[in-house]
Amino acid sequence: MMPCAVYIHIPFCVQKCAYCDFASFPGAEAEMRAAYVDELIGEIRAFGQQERRACSSIFFGGGTPTLLAAEQLEEILRAVRQSFAVAPDAEITVEANPGTVDERKLRALRRAGVNRISFGAQSADDGLLRTLGRIHRWQDAVEAVHLARECGFEDVSLDLMYALPGQTMAQWRDTLQKAAALPITHISCYSWFLSRCV
Repeated sequence: MMPCAVYIHIPFCVQKCAYCDFASFPGAEAEMRAAYVDELIGEIRAFGQQERRACSSIFFGGGTPTLLAAEQLEEILRAVRQSFAVAPDAEITVEANPGTVDERKLRALRRAGVNRISFGAQSADDGLLRTLGRIHRWQDAVEAVHLARECGFEDVSLDLMYALPGQTMAQWRDTLQKAAALPITHISCYSWFLSRCV
């Protein structure tokens, strides 16, 4: 049987972005997040009791997974490791909003075994970020990338969006150039227009 990949959805955000069609909920209380984590871990363990499949990749998406405490993410990851035969070299990714990480959280994630972090930077233009409803500025993304590298992440990715309302080709080119100048290993590019059509 082929190894599987595990996707874990964390549906909480500081606020809902203008373009987002994913299942996510802004402003959830800590108690709601804790209850969700408990239910999620129960679901993971129930699946593991049925069949302990080999796992080559774990991806925490959202929402904003880094709204959870590092200890909660570590607890979820521990449940996955107990329920799946996670490969020693498995890629373990956490999506993050640049405005929701600090050194303590990044170091805790790295200690827990997370080896790839993907920042939703979206644009290097702060005006476009405001239009999208993002909570961060471009400088926050730059600082988050450098901090992640300092905390031991060798694999750092950026998500960028193009065809944004009012975005010029010069703005898009500027975003690509600024992103490529950072110490990152991967860039994912998404169309705002297509995200509104799915």
